[in-house]
Amino acid sequence: MIRIMLVDDHTLVREALRVVLEREGDIVVVAEVGDGETALKMATQLSPDVVVMDVAMPGLSGIETTRRLLAARPQIKVLALSTYLDRHTVQQMLDAGANGYIVKSAAGTELKQGIHSVMGGQCYLCAEVTALVTDGLRTRHYKHTDPDQRPLSRRELQIATLIAQGKSAPEIGAELHISPRTVEVHRRNLMGKLGFHSAVDLTKYAIRTGLIMP
Repeated sequence: MIRIMLVDDHTLVREALRVVLEREGDIVVVAEVGDGETALKMATQLSPDVVVMDVAMPGLSGIETTRRLLAARPQIKVLALSTYLDRHTVQQMLDAGANGYIVKSAAGTELKQGIHSVMGGQCYLCAEVTALVTDGLRTRHYKHTDPDQRPLSRRELQIATLIAQGKSAPEIGAELHISPRTVEVHRRNLMGKLGFHSAVDLTKYAIRTGLIMP
């Protein structure tokens, strides 16, 4: 069972999320809390697998709560849930250590998928954020920060886009009609060019450099 803690200052939101999540046979909500300080205490006591974290809360913000929580319990996955869809907020949550970001309007359809993705070690962005990522990756030219750095090829941009969507090597291979091994070769090349090691790094870069526009 995947053990979930819900952190949101609105009781009705927490209750609605619990109903949605507990329809799944492999998810159980072990706690609902309404503020960051309580979330830190409960996370220490319960060690949930995933914390669904509201970003904007009175008192300790979701960003600071995430930072403190993961400093103490780095094994916990944090999935941000927010009404905000802007570059600065998404960047702050990812920099704090969140494994994904979902806007509340998409929570009903994407929250369960997001939970399973972060449990599988992937970074998960909802469709709205993903659209911003992929549009930026398709339309913006890669800027050199090092004279020896090479721009990404068209294929590498395609694969970078699909990585940002949280797709696995077999899924990318099936979509592009290439083998998973070839996908991994392109992935290593593009990550090497950018100096990154994970999809989370790629997403943070996209946000920070303006590939994602608010």
